[in-house]
Amino acid sequence: MSNTNIQNIIKYAIFTGLWAVLIIPFIVANGMFFPYIVGKNFTFRIIVEIIFALWVYLACVDVKFRPKFSWVLGAVALFVAVMGVADILAVAPAKSFWSNFERMDGWITLIHLLMYLVVFGNVMKGEKIWLWFFRSSLLMSTIMFMLSISEWLKTGSDRVSVTLGNPIYVAVYFLFNFFFALVLFYKDVLVKHHEKHNPIADICKNWLTYVYALLALISAYGIWRTGTRGVLLGLIGGIIVTLLIIAIFEKKNKFFRKMAIIKLIVIVAIIGGFFAIKNTQFVKDSTMLNRLSAISWNNVSGQGQARQYVWPMAIKGFQEKPILGWGQDGFNYVFNKYYDARMYNQEQWFDRAHNMPLDMLVAGGILGLLTYLSIFLATLWVIWKRREKLGIVDAGLLVGLLAGYFFQNLFVFDNLVSYFFFFIILAYVYSRDIDDKELSKELKVEIKSDTVNYMVLPVLIVIFGISLWYLNIRPINTNLNLINSIQGYKEGPSKNLEYFKKILSYNTVGTPEIREQLISIVPRVVGMEGVDNKIKQEFVDFTYSEVQKQVAETPEDARYQLFAGSLLDNLGQYEIALPYLQKAVELSPTKLTMLFELSKCLSYVGQKEQALEVAKKAYDLVPVFEEGKINYIATAIMSGNNNLVKELLGNATSTSQSIVRAYLFNASSFLKKGDKYSAVLEVNKAIKTVPVFKEQGGEVIKGIWEGTIAE
Repeated sequence: MSNTNIQNIIKYAIFTGLWAVLIIPFIVANGMFFPYIVGKNFTFRIIVEIIFALWVYLACVDVKFRPKFSWVLGAVALFVAVMGVADILAVAPAKSFWSNFERMDGWITLIHLLMYLVVFGNVMKGEKIWLWFFRSSLLMSTIMFMLSISEWLKTGSDRVSVTLGNPIYVAVYFLFNFFFALVLFYKDVLVKHHEKHNPIADICKNWLTYVYALLALISAYGIWRTGTRGVLLGLIGGIIVTLLIIAIFEKKNKFFRKMAIIKLIVIVAIIGGFFAIKNTQFVKDSTMLNRLSAISWNNVSGQGQARQYVWPMAIKGFQEKPILGWGQDGFNYVFNKYYDARMYNQEQWFDRAHNMPLDMLVAGGILGLLTYLSIFLATLWVIWKRREKLGIVDAGLLVGLLAGYFFQNLFVFDNLVSYFFFFIILAYVYSRDIDDKELSKELKVEIKSDTVNYMVLPVLIVIFGISLWYLNIRPINTNLNLINSIQGYKEGPSKNLEYFKKILSYNTVGTPEIREQLISIVPRVVGMEGVDNKIKQEFVDFTYSEVQKQVAETPEDARYQLFAGSLLDNLGQYEIALPYLQKAVELSPTKLTMLFELSKCLSYVGQKEQALEVAKKAYDLVPVFEEGKINYIATAIMSGNNNLVKELLGNATSTSQSIVRAYLFNASSFLKKGDKYSAVLEVNKAIKTVPVFKEQGGEVIKGIWEGTIAE
């Protein structure tokens, strides 16, 4: 086989890999832990590693595939380098580099995206092949739309998530494809008819007009069906930016300029009309319109309210580490340290600020944010510089897409699909920028075929084999076995323990998540009937050993300090649990769940005054939070402060099991001293305070008098 044939095979293999990425949004690995995330990411990484290795070989044997400089590539490379340094210096370097199964982010993803950009930009030569890629993407988006409609019809859900697992991710997917449809409409229709005597009539006669109009409408409706306000506003904003650019800078073609101005007027009229009817029943009956009409910084709920509290935390985190930040996946440290107790009814473990610039500010400090923003600035600069080559309309569409994407990123964070679509745009701009550039003299050097075949190729094979095994196969096996470790078996928990030991021995990405699953399963194992106590003890000992390892690896992570303390608390090892819980509260002094756990543990070890102090602190932080009040009452009960109990409870009764447990704890203490009368008195207090406990409490009292309950 000739060298030319080999090169062609390699080139088309790379094209196959680049096109295969379009299938990734449809992958749902149901047999894996975090099925919507993990399967997509490992597939992407394997594809990128294959095509990058093939590209390196191709670039060695054919100079036209070697990389040329563009500010787009330079900005991305600088960003990846800065984040690499930030991750090395991070508060948790291993997590910053590898991330976890839930996010599959980290520096490992950034370096794969950079490799993806290099291959994409240097292999996709010329506009024609790019247009075929955009057509292929639109074909896949049509399938995604059909899946969205199918889910909507089956479930009646207001917000579809299909194979991406989150409505926001689906909306961003359609955002990119909406603009792809407009780019193709411009390239395949407008460019061919705009100079004719009656361009509108000719455009209307072209069947592609209706194809691309339909595809654009499909993408727009796909966004609408997700109910994602940020992306919809980004879409509208992106269209407005595009039309403004055409209206202002299109000097050669009056038809394009006139149409842009008319559409701007129509959009402004539609927006004005919406504000005029936003309080009507019609708007209230529409999920998306109602969500849009309810946008207000001062009147928010759900995730919107969380952002209102989380964003100031991100600013505080930046102020503490302003230069290189906390490293990727380091936001949880900021969230715990600067936690706002008003988030008591929100998600307790935010690991993102839900704002990409703020996330970059926390992860990489000011250098990380500036280099991240430099990617957009460099891309805009190249688009502007190449506006004559691209055409004002094409340039306007690209700028509009970037504007819409950046706007929606002010309210969310990137996932793999949004990342690689963003990098598709970067690669397109990069490729068009270097089309007519000369290769540098250093890169023109011819490499002998023997050198390529006997030195470069073996090295590539070895590196690819190592990366495939360590970066993909071993973590995939870990993930699959994690699912096995939490299933039920006829052999009992001994089988689960076997799987846990196996996957933890791999020491790959996901180890902290594995330990969390291990912690969650322990209470169930301990409470199982018919299981050998030796197995139970082995399970407990192994779990505690792994918890200690996790705390040692991430000593400043309040999450694992809490998990360690809670585990020991649940096993009745209060004295051992106390230091972990105290450390958790030290690291996250205003998180209510941690204060609750600490006050309970302090009560159990007899430090009643300290317990009451901690419980009062939690209650005072958010007096309207009923659970905080219940915890305070329960702590007062265990502390014997009846006056405080009466003050807090008044004449009201309760249904709280926490109060029942507090009285039973006191009853148990009296029984240990042999004082049955006082123990029964405590149970009666529980019955009076929590009437639903009456029947069960009666059984407890009977057991105390008969001696069947000793403590």
